[in-house]
Amino acid sequence: MYIRFHGNYNSPKTKKPFGIFVVIYHLYRDGKLSEWESKLYLETKDWFERNLPNPPYYEDNNSINAVTWFKDVDRTETMLVHLEPFFGIAEKHRIEIIKSVSRELPGVLAYEDEYQVGVF
Repeated sequence: MYIRFHGNYNSPKTKKPFGIFVVIYHLYRDGKLSEWESKLYLETKDWFERNLPNPPYYEDNNSINAVTWFKDVDRTETMLVHLEPFFGIAEKHRIEIIKSVSRELPGVLAYEDEYQVGVF
C-alpha cells in the first residue's frame, strides 16, 4: 500500500496536487508562518533532509514530473510521526491536507527506496 499527503491544489508542473512538503513550504515562503511556526517548519524540514532519501529527479528540477508516495511499511511510521508538525501548521492555517491511499503502485515507477516511491 502507498500513502501520499497533499494539498487540494495542483502543481502546474506535474498536474498533480502539491505534496505536504511543498504546501507547508508555500506558507513559509509567503511569510504566513509565525516565528515559532517558521522555526518548527525549518527543524522538521531539516530532519527529513537528513533522514529521508531525496529522489534523484529533484536534482534537475523534476524534469520527469514525478510525485512521491510513502510506502506503508513499518519503517515509514517514523516518517509519519515526524510529519505531525506539518499537520499542525496546516490545521492552524486552515489548509486542507488530504491523505490518498493506493493499494497498487500509483503510477509508473521512476524511483524507489526503503520509505517511498516516485511515480509519474
